[in-house]
Amino acid sequence: MSVRIWPQDYERKKHLAKEEKYLLKNASRNFKSGHFVVSIDPLGLSNENVKMGMYISPNQGVITYSLYKGKIDPANIQMYINYVNFVERKIYERLLDSKLLIIRNGDYKILKFPYKHIIMFPEEKIGELKLTAEQKQQLIPYATYKFFIPLTSNGAEKRLSDLRIFSNVRQNYNKEFKEITELEMRAVFERLAPEYTVVMNETEDVQVLEHKTALSDKDFKITGKELEYKTFFLDEYQVAIVNDMGRGHRVLLANPGAGKSVLLLSKAYKYASLYKQSNVLLTCYNYNLADAYNFKRDCANFGENNNLYIMTFHKLVKKIYEECLHMHCESNIATDEEVRKCVEFIKQGKISLRFKAIFIDEVQIFEPLYLELCYLLLEEDEDPVFLMAGDLNQAVRTLSKKGDVPWKKMESVQLDFTGRVRYIERNYRNSKEIGEYLARMLELMNNRFSMLGLINSMEYEYNTFKITEKPSVALKVETGIDRQHTIKRVVASIKEIVAKYKIPYSDIAVLFPYKKHTIIKYYFMQWIQDELDLLGIPFSSITASDEKPFERKNYSKTTGVVLSTIDSSLGLDFKAVIIAGLYPYGYVYGENGKLKEIKSWNTIKNMTEKEQETVQKQMRAVYTACSRSRDVLYVLSDIKPNTPMEEIIKKRGV
Repeated sequence: MSVRIWPQDYERKKHLAKEEKYLLKNASRNFKSGHFVVSIDPLGLSNENVKMGMYISPNQGVITYSLYKGKIDPANIQMYINYVNFVERKIYERLLDSKLLIIRNGDYKILKFPYKHIIMFPEEKIGELKLTAEQKQQLIPYATYKFFIPLTSNGAEKRLSDLRIFSNVRQNYNKEFKEITELEMRAVFERLAPEYTVVMNETEDVQVLEHKTALSDKDFKITGKELEYKTFFLDEYQVAIVNDMGRGHRVLLANPGAGKSVLLLSKAYKYASLYKQSNVLLTCYNYNLADAYNFKRDCANFGENNNLYIMTFHKLVKKIYEECLHMHCESNIATDEEVRKCVEFIKQGKISLRFKAIFIDEVQIFEPLYLELCYLLLEEDEDPVFLMAGDLNQAVRTLSKKGDVPWKKMESVQLDFTGRVRYIERNYRNSKEIGEYLARMLELMNNRFSMLGLINSMEYEYNTFKITEKPSVALKVETGIDRQHTIKRVVASIKEIVAKYKIPYSDIAVLFPYKKHTIIKYYFMQWIQDELDLLGIPFSSITASDEKPFERKNYSKTTGVVLSTIDSSLGLDFKAVIIAGLYPYGYVYGENGKLKEIKSWNTIKNMTEKEQETVQKQMRAVYTACSRSRDVLYVLSDIKPNTPMEEIIKKRGV
């Protein structure tokens, strides 16, 4: 393999120091394999004068470094040594949390490979320093300038062994080490450079190898908490977006599975590390999405960086009320009046909480008033960051007016978005067959909405959906199911997915529109819970039921089949998804308070604007639910045949 440089287009990145760019340039020319990354912050110690980075050599080991600006101060030799020892021990401990990276010796664990931390001074050559012989001898095992020396001899590979970096490794490791695998490299990145990885809520089945080796009094005991979550690298396209540190307000529009939530979290890491004296906010509407964010943050060991706030919008409002205003909201869901009060208090200078960068996920759900509050929380400096990301095809709440986007409707904030909307077409989630199904559903749906005047297809690119070549596992679409048999079909599908595709219960989700619909006497959530209880099939609800409100679980702590409304699943994804309980989507509440049956497109055409928007919301919700699936998708529809919703589900119009 050739060496991978992080970030690759480093010359254009203004946040990188010139010394870091020189390191990357040198590494790209002199190292033939592994990963070389600059500007990471695994311990929260990086700052303007000390930058951290890492090089992973597949057959030599892992090195992390601290790059000091300026010259070595002879008076600080011991301070440098103490710093290196502290950082090295902390990172060594962090790597030992991984099942993939350790071997065990009885009750103790050590790394599989050599690891060392060093400091670098680009303006110095240690041999030429005016130090005593004793000082030079002290410093040499801890510092090097040789990364900055390019090769001149016939393009031979620069090796860490040639640089003598591992000649004095202070931590214990497997002396029979031969190679770091790609899987192990990802585990290193997940712990030391989490902004470049995607962590799934799925554990890897890893067997820790036993190996007899010499122990030291510094070795660490097995705790039983060592684990490994499934992790993936970002690709070069995503890494470039993460390192695009542009300022101002912008919108990122993406299809499902494009990784926009991953990108927002990675960018939040970056900004929180770069601006340690300022706060950074990552907010969303959905509680389960915020929980998923915090799960990934915990995996990344980013918890000590207390300037990064990850929370739902309503939790943000509650925080402002309680900590800044010393008041209380009426409930966990802020009212519009409470949000308006926050806006006025911010304008009056009564709220001190401010953020250097604000990232908003699933922006299509936000009311303009909510966005206005967030924007007003930006620091009053020359150019803060306000980045909104979402999918206009995933409008799970009724829009305020035909086709209007919330960021254009803020009352006291007028922003020009010309040239500030960026599209991401790539899909990293859905298998090929599911992707093709979604693309055709999207095309049909948006063509119908455009004909009805519900969207302006000329303003935004609604149908951009790039299909991956990832092999499909299963796609099954079944319509015309009798509503009385829906639960039996769902349970049979769960059993089939487990038996036929060897997918465990914990990787299956059942998504449905409503917990219950009393007017049509449709109680899907209660029915499916009762049936799964009866059959002894484990499940977790991430949507609270009215009958069992305290049994709702955090998404990161679920076990068994996940049960969720479509709204509550926004931002999440699962290996297998069953869409069911769709019968209520055959109706819409009329403005007279009575149910209207959606019999045809002509019926929709003759509805009021509000009713039409509700129909659009319901159809987009089905698309949203289907897009949650990575490998297996079952759509089990008990909606009446020959209706618009059935046409969307069956893609008959394409």
